[in-house]
Amino acid sequence: MKLLDEYKYNTYRVIVFTFIATALYDVLLRALSLYNPIPSVKAFFPFIQYLEPYFMKHTLLAAALIAGFVGATAQVIILYFMKFPTRSSSAKYIIQFLTWTFIASALYGFIMKASKLFPYLDEYYYKPLGLFKSLYHDGTSGLIVQITLLLLLYYV
Repeated sequence: MKLLDEYKYNTYRVIVFTFIATALYDVLLRALSLYNPIPSVKAFFPFIQYLEPYFMKHTLLAAALIAGFVGATAQVIILYFMKFPTRSSSAKYIIQFLTWTFIASALYGFIMKASKLFPYLDEYYYKPLGLFKSLYHDGTSGLIVQITLLLLLYYV
Protein backbone atom coordinates (compact mmCIF):
# COMPACT_ATOMS: atom_id res chain seq x y z
CA MET A 1 0.00 0.00 0.00
CA LYS A 2 2.84 2.39 0.77
CA LEU A 3 4.27 2.03 -2.74
CA LEU A 4 0.87 2.84 -4.26
CA ASP A 5 0.53 5.92 -2.05
CA GLU A 6 4.04 7.02 -3.03
CA TYR A 7 3.18 6.58 -6.72
CA LYS A 8 0.01 8.69 -6.33
CA TYR A 9 1.97 11.35 -4.47
CA ASN A 10 4.64 11.47 -7.15
CA THR A 11 2.03 11.53 -9.91
CA TYR A 12 0.28 14.50 -8.33
CA ARG A 13 3.61 16.27 -7.91
CA VAL A 14 4.44 15.71 -11.59
CA ILE A 15 1.07 17.15 -12.60
CA VAL A 16 1.55 20.22 -10.38
CA PHE A 17 5.10 20.75 -11.66
CA THR A 18 3.80 20.37 -15.22
CA PHE A 19 1.23 23.08 -14.56
CA ILE A 20 3.92 25.40 -13.19
CA ALA A 21 6.47 24.71 -15.94
CA THR A 22 3.91 25.12 -18.71
CA ALA A 23 2.61 28.37 -17.23
CA LEU A 24 6.15 29.75 -16.87
CA TYR A 25 7.02 28.83 -20.45
CA ASP A 26 3.86 30.65 -21.51
CA VAL A 27 5.06 33.78 -19.69
CA LEU A 28 8.37 33.46 -21.54
CA LEU A 29 6.58 33.09 -24.89
CA ARG A 30 4.48 36.14 -24.05
CA ALA A 31 7.59 38.22 -23.38
CA LEU A 32 9.22 37.01 -26.59
CA SER A 33 6.05 37.66 -28.56
CA LEU A 34 4.92 41.02 -27.23
CA TYR A 35 8.12 42.71 -26.11
CA ASN A 36 10.65 41.18 -28.51
CA PRO A 37 13.60 41.41 -26.10
CA ILE A 38 15.75 39.29 -28.43
CA PRO A 39 14.85 40.33 -32.00
CA SER A 40 16.46 37.32 -33.66
CA VAL A 41 14.15 34.93 -31.77
CA LYS A 42 11.11 35.84 -33.91
CA ALA A 43 13.16 35.30 -37.05
CA PHE A 44 14.44 31.93 -35.84
CA PHE A 45 11.06 30.82 -34.38
CA PRO A 46 8.44 32.37 -36.68
CA PHE A 47 5.51 30.70 -34.87
CA ILE A 48 6.01 33.22 -32.05
CA GLN A 49 4.54 35.95 -34.25
CA TYR A 50 1.21 34.10 -34.30
CA LEU A 51 1.01 34.32 -30.53
CA GLU A 52 1.10 38.12 -30.40
CA PRO A 53 -2.64 38.68 -31.11
CA TYR A 54 -3.50 35.79 -28.79
CA PHE A 55 -1.56 37.37 -25.93
CA MET A 56 -3.22 40.72 -26.66
CA LYS A 57 -6.58 39.08 -25.88
CA HIS A 58 -5.48 37.66 -22.49
CA THR A 59 -3.82 39.04 -19.41
CA LEU A 60 -0.51 37.55 -18.37
CA LEU A 61 -2.21 35.56 -15.61
CA ALA A 62 -5.11 34.34 -17.77
CA ALA A 63 -2.83 33.09 -20.55
CA ALA A 64 -0.48 31.42 -18.06
CA LEU A 65 -3.39 29.72 -16.28
CA ILE A 66 -4.79 28.47 -19.59
CA ALA A 67 -1.38 27.10 -20.60
CA GLY A 68 -0.85 25.51 -17.19
CA PHE A 69 -4.28 23.88 -17.33
CA VAL A 70 -3.65 22.53 -20.82
CA GLY A 71 -0.21 21.20 -19.87
CA ALA A 72 -1.46 19.57 -16.67
CA THR A 73 -4.45 17.91 -18.32
CA ALA A 74 -2.27 16.63 -21.17
CA GLN A 75 0.11 15.26 -18.55
CA VAL A 76 -2.76 13.36 -16.92
CA ILE A 77 -3.39 11.60 -20.23
CA ILE A 78 0.31 10.89 -20.74
CA LEU A 79 0.69 9.47 -17.23
CA TYR A 80 -2.39 7.30 -17.68
CA PHE A 81 -0.48 5.29 -20.29
CA MET A 82 3.10 5.56 -19.01
CA LYS A 83 4.62 6.29 -15.64
CA PHE A 84 6.90 9.27 -15.37
CA PRO A 85 10.52 8.08 -15.62
CA THR A 86 12.57 7.82 -12.46
CA ARG A 87 16.31 8.19 -12.02
CA SER A 88 16.62 4.44 -12.44
CA SER A 89 14.64 4.33 -15.71
CA SER A 90 16.48 3.05 -18.75
CA ALA A 91 17.33 5.30 -21.67
CA LYS A 92 14.97 3.17 -23.78
CA TYR A 93 12.07 3.85 -21.39
CA ILE A 94 12.81 7.58 -21.35
CA ILE A 95 12.85 7.68 -25.16
CA GLN A 96 9.55 5.76 -25.25
CA PHE A 97 8.09 8.18 -22.70
CA LEU A 98 9.23 11.22 -24.70
CA THR A 99 7.89 9.70 -27.92
CA TRP A 100 4.51 9.11 -26.26
CA THR A 101 4.65 12.66 -24.87
CA PHE A 102 5.19 14.09 -28.35
CA ILE A 103 2.31 12.09 -29.83
CA ALA A 104 -0.12 12.79 -26.98
CA SER A 105 0.76 16.49 -26.87
CA ALA A 106 0.39 16.82 -30.64
CA LEU A 107 -2.99 15.13 -30.64
CA TYR A 108 -4.17 17.10 -27.60
CA GLY A 109 -4.51 20.11 -29.90
CA PHE A 110 -7.46 18.34 -31.56
CA ILE A 111 -9.17 18.09 -28.18
CA MET A 112 -8.51 21.77 -27.55
CA LYS A 113 -9.97 22.79 -30.92
CA ALA A 114 -12.96 20.45 -30.64
CA SER A 115 -13.81 21.69 -27.14
CA LYS A 116 -14.17 25.28 -28.41
CA LEU A 117 -12.84 26.42 -25.00
CA PHE A 118 -9.92 28.23 -26.62
CA PRO A 119 -11.37 30.37 -29.45
CA TYR A 120 -8.54 32.92 -29.49
CA LEU A 121 -5.90 30.24 -29.61
CA ASP A 122 -7.73 28.57 -32.48
CA GLU A 123 -8.21 31.84 -34.38
CA TYR A 124 -4.78 33.37 -33.92
CA TYR A 125 -2.52 30.35 -33.59
CA TYR A 126 -3.94 27.08 -34.90
CA LYS A 127 -5.59 28.41 -38.06
CA PRO A 128 -2.55 30.43 -39.28
CA LEU A 129 -0.16 27.57 -38.49
CA GLY A 130 -2.20 24.92 -40.22
CA LEU A 131 -2.68 21.30 -39.23
CA PHE A 132 0.82 19.84 -39.53
CA LYS A 133 2.70 22.79 -38.05
CA SER A 134 0.28 22.99 -35.12
CA LEU A 135 0.70 19.25 -34.47
CA TYR A 136 4.46 19.68 -34.57
CA HIS A 137 4.48 22.72 -32.27
CA ASP A 138 2.10 21.16 -29.75
CA GLY A 139 4.20 18.00 -29.67
CA THR A 140 7.39 19.98 -29.31
CA SER A 141 5.98 22.08 -26.47
CA GLY A 142 5.06 18.88 -24.65
CA LEU A 143 8.62 17.65 -25.10
CA ILE A 144 10.09 20.91 -23.82
CA VAL A 145 8.05 20.67 -20.62
CA GLN A 146 8.84 16.95 -20.10
CA ILE A 147 12.55 17.44 -20.72
CA THR A 148 12.52 20.33 -18.24
CA LEU A 149 10.85 18.09 -15.66
CA LEU A 150 13.31 15.26 -16.35
CA LEU A 151 16.27 17.59 -15.94
CA LEU A 152 14.83 18.84 -12.65
CA LEU A 153 14.39 15.23 -11.54
CA TYR A 154 17.96 14.32 -12.39
CA TYR A 155 19.77 17.46 -11.30
CA VAL A 156 17.79 18.97 -8.44
